[in-house]
Amino acid sequence: MDREIEKQIEEAKKVIEDGGIVVFPTETAYGIAADVTDEEAVEKVYEAKQRPRSKGLTAIVDSLETAEQYADLSESEKKIIREFMPGPLTLVAGKKDSVPDNLNEDFAFRISSGEVADELSEVGPITATSANISGNETSYSVEDISDELLEEVDYVIDAGTLSKGPTSTIAEVVEGEVVVHREGPIKKKELEKVI
Repeated sequence: MDREIEKQIEEAKKVIEDGGIVVFPTETAYGIAADVTDEEAVEKVYEAKQRPRSKGLTAIVDSLETAEQYADLSESEKKIIREFMPGPLTLVAGKKDSVPDNLNEDFAFRISSGEVADELSEVGPITATSANISGNETSYSVEDISDELLEEVDYVIDAGTLSKGPTSTIAEVVEGEVVVHREGPIKKKELEKVI
């Protein structure tokens, strides 16, 4: 990673710790990062994206140990995390009281294989929602992001144009059964094998 991006990451971490919101590159597209434990920061993300509150936000965490601080995880879920994360999987789990109610009914999270996302999540869990006005196209470069949205964010990490990666599989374990909410690179059969 080049020095310039490293400097931007350090700046962005400070912004997130101060309750601000940051545009950053993930392994698939540009996203918006905020501290998921800060109710006001989460609110800023909804407002910036003009996202309905009924659509919750997902999170990026840096490790299984961090996930356990915010999600109630069964042994099956831990096995899935060890096997498939970091990687294109978002797991929906029950959330602990440390997560504000305006984030989501559950705690939906992934461990990112993107370097920038991984480093930013060292400050704590961050939001992983795409950097676009709700319902608009996904952004693969900062130029793709609408001015309307950019005016609402506190900092931007510009890593140029990203190669379009597939969106993650979204799954949860319900009473020992794998339920897939969005099919992605990781298939239901693969998840079932692990548990």
